[in-house]
Amino acid sequence: MLISSHRLPKGLKDKVNQKVAKISGLLLGAVTPERQSALPKEFELSPHTLYKRFRSTHYGIMVPDLPEPFRYLSWASVLGYVGFTITDTNYQMSKDGKGDTASLVHGTALSTTSEAYRTYSIKNDIKFSQNPFGINFDNQTILHEQGDGFVLITKREDLELELYLKPTKAISWFAYSGLYKHFSVLMQYEGHIKQKGNSEIVQGLCTLESWKAIATSMLKNKWLVENIQLPVKVFSYQVINIDHEQQLLLAFICYEDQPIMTSDGTSIQYNGDILFEVTSLQPEPQITPDNFSMNVPNTFRWVAYHNNQKVLDISAHVDTPYCFGLAAGFVSSYAWQGEFHDQALEGRGYLEYIDRR
Repeated sequence: MLISSHRLPKGLKDKVNQKVAKISGLLLGAVTPERQSALPKEFELSPHTLYKRFRSTHYGIMVPDLPEPFRYLSWASVLGYVGFTITDTNYQMSKDGKGDTASLVHGTALSTTSEAYRTYSIKNDIKFSQNPFGINFDNQTILHEQGDGFVLITKREDLELELYLKPTKAISWFAYSGLYKHFSVLMQYEGHIKQKGNSEIVQGLCTLESWKAIATSMLKNKWLVENIQLPVKVFSYQVINIDHEQQLLLAFICYEDQPIMTSDGTSIQYNGDILFEVTSLQPEPQITPDNFSMNVPNTFRWVAYHNNQKVLDISAHVDTPYCFGLAAGFVSSYAWQGEFHDQALEGRGYLEYIDRR
């Protein structure tokens, strides 16, 4: 069944799922438009390992519109599996279990899954520094604080880059509660990238995001830790640069088809109706490394209203191979066209997509 945020509940099961979705959103602190302006404008990137109440951390740097042939950059990690269907797989897990497992998908349109996707032991392979902040993935890729910004350095056989990231004042909160804190910061970047004989000096807008969250690995019963998964099964997160100053963040999460959160914006979260719908699937499903057959979008659409006015209406076509490794799903890139504030535009977007139904 095609994903749509406007899908109406048809039976008792759907109605129960819709109710669970609403309760889940409240418990996780899904941020509503009226809360956005009151939340902190500062951020910090310390990992969950420094806290007793969290067991999972996410760091992500996403560039949606690199020049050809790169198209996009994904640097997205999950440190400590959460216990959701969309976040956990048993593929290449640490011998110490979910709580010690970290995954990272790091690549471009030129990357294959085997090149981009790695898993790590948090205890043995990842090093943190606190002041200034830094995270080192087994000396393959490093993000560290430097001056008033950050530096991302990667030295892999298939990919080399060095990007300098400068935060803007635009911070968006997706969730803010004692159980889950998740934000994104609009960043300006510049640097260079080299992959498979292609080299470019690059600059523009990207996003840096992070979460800290509770996880099922906090449970004392080992069987429950290894076997329970909260059935949040569908997720998509997307980034679009409108111009050299404006960026759209588009997110869709649902519980058994029913949405928990659909939000977009940078420092403004739209307060009206938002539609995300997959309009066609690719002919063949993607097979994940843990042998799950996943249907993925070929085309999709976003429509958003703010203050009773339509502000966004775009159609997109995924024209880049999917690459596994974003939690239990894929990353890719797409071409889009449509209208933003009544202005006809087109461009490229970054796509994360998981459908584990």
